[in-house]
Amino acid sequence: MEEVLNANVSILMAQVRQADASHKIDATHHVLRGKHFNGPSRTVYLGDFTRALLSQLSNAETPVFQDAPGFNEQRWKLKTTSSELRIEVHSCPYWGWGLLTSGYLNIITLEGPLKERSRLVLDTVSCLGQPPWEMAHPTSGERWLKRHYPLLNLKHNEQAWRSLQEAGRSQLNEEIQRMKEHAERVWSEDIDDAMEWRTVIDDDLHMARQALAEDNAPGVERAIARLEATLIQIENDPDAGFVEAPLSIISDGSDRLRVDHPKPAQAIELTQTLAAEDDVPLVDLTGPPPEEEE
Repeated sequence: MEEVLNANVSILMAQVRQADASHKIDATHHVLRGKHFNGPSRTVYLGDFTRALLSQLSNAETPVFQDAPGFNEQRWKLKTTSSELRIEVHSCPYWGWGLLTSGYLNIITLEGPLKERSRLVLDTVSCLGQPPWEMAHPTSGERWLKRHYPLLNLKHNEQAWRSLQEAGRSQLNEEIQRMKEHAERVWSEDIDDAMEWRTVIDDDLHMARQALAEDNAPGVERAIARLEATLIQIENDPDAGFVEAPLSIISDGSDRLRVDHPKPAQAIELTQTLAAEDDVPLVDLTGPPPEEEE
């Protein structure tokens, strides 16, 4: 993996399998827009892979086209950033003069921390129906790489994809293991409802491992978040501030609050004052209004 994964950048090649006119390019600012954009624009065919890739970015900037599509709507180059990750995608034909969608591929350049690159690759591949490194026309793909990227080949490309996937899985597995060790430190047989808490912890760990086996990174994160909330609840001991009610309802007077009562004369005066405030004159609104004096 060390020979395949670069510390700062990854260059990958992906096969395009489907493409349609689902987006436009803003002719004024050269940025990506939706197909319902009403300003000056041109149609662009992103393809299934690039749509999947962009959908996995969080807090990404609007993609900007370095090379805008012309007569060929599927030939373009765009770039964007997401957090510390910089992404560039180049769509170009490699077979059949680009007459069919299967004759296009995407060259993806990912620059940034390995953790973010591997997570993006894991999420993108998991939402595609077929591995992106499998070429529809492998012989033409190999020739195209020799002309444009002499240091790469299809085998190296597949290794790069798989290595990034494995790095993403390893990071998620480390997070699961960290939470498991945390749970072992928090849980003990001495806590109340110990077995019930143990069942909840084991269920969340099982769901996290199952999601990881399916390359479902959001599922792993949801299971870990539930487990973390459970451990916080155990650590904080929600029943610690609970005061048990007395077994007897007979009071000896010790549980009564001490109140400084006013003297009898003050109490009488206060009572009379409150009674006077309560003596509010009533106005009869049901009868006819009084006649005004002329």
